[in-house]
Amino acid sequence: MGNGPKQKKPGARSKIKKYKRACYTKNRSKDLDQIQDEVAKAKDVGADLNKVPYDDDLPGGGQFYAFETNRHFIDAKALADHKKTREYKRRVKQLKEEKYDPDWAAGLVREKLPPAHPVKK
Repeated sequence: MGNGPKQKKPGARSKIKKYKRACYTKNRSKDLDQIQDEVAKAKDVGADLNKVPYDDDLPGGGQFYAFETNRHFIDAKALADHKKTREYKRRVKQLKEEKYDPDWAAGLVREKLPPAHPVKK
């Protein structure tokens, strides 16, 4: 038939680790502690997180933004539909929980526990 290179089958790169890692890091969302820090800064300044300046490069001009999931939407209906999804609700629930401390997760902070046998006076 043709003398050109053959086209790869769909899913041919599914086992290549380098390809998987590149896709994961490119599409990675913000971590919980990053979002919690943004919310804390916005509260200190008194700014509204949902008010974003108009930007032609973003979908919908950047006006329809879900800061919990760090995603921009094309219109209000798409944003409202997103707020009904399991992913969004799960993320909001995680953000309402206690602030995540990466040092504590890494084991750099010692947890202070109450004594097992308190001294009676």
